[in-house]
Amino acid sequence: MKIKETAIMLTGFQNDFCSEEGLFYDAVKKVLTKNRVVENTVDLLERTKGKWILTIFTPILFTEDYRELNDYTVGILGAIKKAGAFKKGTKGAEMIKEFQPYIDQIIIIPGKRGLCSFGIPEMDFVLEGHGIKNVILAGLLTNICIESTARTAYDKGYTVTILKDCTACKSFMEQEFSEKYIFPLIGEIKTHDEFLEELK
Repeated sequence: MKIKETAIMLTGFQNDFCSEEGLFYDAVKKVLTKNRVVENTVDLLERTKGKWILTIFTPILFTEDYRELNDYTVGILGAIKKAGAFKKGTKGAEMIKEFQPYIDQIIIIPGKRGLCSFGIPEMDFVLEGHGIKNVILAGLLTNICIESTARTAYDKGYTVTILKDCTACKSFMEQEFSEKYIFPLIGEIKTHDEFLEELK
């Protein structure tokens, strides 16, 4: 896998998911901590530092009144709205502090309002402009945003890799279901170590 044709796409690494004070931390804590998702993703960033691999972070952010969500009252977006999570300008919406040492190597692309990172209008332009063929996915939630992004990337013709030790969701059952039954149909499942080894 050629570095110059590969993009790492990070999503959901925000305080409302990944910090103890986050509004949804308790929901993902078991998988997040046992799988060492933050630690593994930091290791991924550390070991790709200076390698000129395109690394993208797509935060999900909403305005004070959640007008972007219109009449959503059910599902994950309804839960976000009800909890008051991922509100622009709040601590919960910020990127986790563990990523701060790597901020210079991360391109932040705002505009994510739903499940899929390709819902951001600029995403295709950025990936095509860099000649990207391979999309590497890490973040939360495994069976929602990661899966949705993986499906779209596959439909668009990208080679998709999901980093199983850099993703988390509400339960091990959901995590394992995605890994066993969904991801093999649309891409490859690797640990971050396996991915980095392949880059060599």
